[in-house]
Amino acid sequence: MQIHIKDSSQYIGILIAALYGLIIRFFVDGNSIIFSNTVFNISFLFITPIIIGIIPILFLKTHVYKNDFKSFFYPIISVSLFFVLAVVTKLEDLFCIFIIGLPYLLIAGTVGFIAGKLLKKNERNKELLSLVFLPLIFFPIEKSFPDKSQDYKVSYSLIINKSPEYIFPNLVEVPHLTDKEYKEGFFQFIGIPRPIESKLFLENGTQYRIGQFTDGLALYETIEKKIENQYVLYKIDLNKSQLRDRPTDNHVLKGKNFEFENIYYNLSPISPNQTKVTLSCDYRIISKMNFY
Repeated sequence: MQIHIKDSSQYIGILIAALYGLIIRFFVDGNSIIFSNTVFNISFLFITPIIIGIIPILFLKTHVYKNDFKSFFYPIISVSLFFVLAVVTKLEDLFCIFIIGLPYLLIAGTVGFIAGKLLKKNERNKELLSLVFLPLIFFPIEKSFPDKSQDYKVSYSLIINKSPEYIFPNLVEVPHLTDKEYKEGFFQFIGIPRPIESKLFLENGTQYRIGQFTDGLALYETIEKKIENQYVLYKIDLNKSQLRDRPTDNHVLKGKNFEFENIYYNLSPISPNQTKVTLSCDYRIISKMNFY
């Protein structure tokens, strides 16, 4: 019986590390002296997984740090369990996990492996438990520095075997897309809605359209400039849009870290029956970690 209890105790650190990550994630959304009401910060994305990686090693020194395999994979299991708990409690969804997953897994696993190597030489590591308070120190320090604003542009081009006169009306007012015309893929699996259709309206002399997506997302877009069969520019008004109550929308669309400036199409004829269509988006990121 003693052996069974001893063997079972090695998993306690995994659970504690996962719960620690969940607690930090819960408080990140709170706008206080310590936290800044956003997950887009260095303390949450890079320092928190360091602690998650260390906790299993500290609690399980007898079982783990003498085994390089366990010292690397136990922190990864802790992170994976944290992800599951975050999704179940609706603090995150699969798209958010997709964004933070790689740094969390790499950092936790690497730190756990290094911690295991170091602690082989020194079993007096209880004082290292104080490291769990490290994010609480870095959060307010990081919050005291101003966010940096940076503009970006992304474009995608496609050659279509139709004339600009045929294509352009379908860009201004997108007809209903069936499941056969738009096959769902990986991004739909992790929670990104797919477009369904967009309808054109006129209000007080201003043309706008409402783009309908799956999961009830509807974007209100004003047409700022239009050159028939050549160019059309939209601006998204998020205040008039119908957004979802999901972590992705709350972080990206409702938060203050991302601003969509312009979305526009350019049509360039290649031949009478062939056109190059380029979709571009200008956007702005406001955070302390625009590099990521």
